[in-house]
Amino acid sequence: GLITLQELQQQVLKGRGKFAQDVSQDDLLRAIKKLKVLGSGFGVIPVGGTFLVQSVPAELNMDHTVVLQLAEKKGFVTVSEIRASLRWETERAEQVLDHLLREGMAWLDSQAPAEPQFWLPALFSELRGHEESPAE
Repeated sequence: GLITLQELQQQVLKGRGKFAQDVSQDDLLRAIKKLKVLGSGFGVIPVGGTFLVQSVPAELNMDHTVVLQLAEKKGFVTVSEIRASLRWETERAEQVLDHLLREGMAWLDSQAPAEPQFWLPALFSELRGHEESPAE
């Protein structure tokens, strides 16, 4: 359902082979924009310094996008983090998280120590990238 633009670019380049023309992230963004006229299946969601590419026909509103941005640093979010950071009521936070779960964009870790964590697999490659960067 969700993939980072960088990971999508790597997959496209890998699938095209060594001798194919290079494909930039800008090329992908323009292609996704053109696909959007065919329906609500594809879209781009800005998250921090990157983009997530949505490839399922689920409607994501501003609440969903804000929660994705909140989860960017750790790859997951909890209801209490949403309440504290965004000053939302519990019900609003739960509705957003339930929607992301139903659409397959989030995974629920109900065995987390303090409270359930909602993981966003699309952000996993972003986390690896941050961990692998050399310390300054």
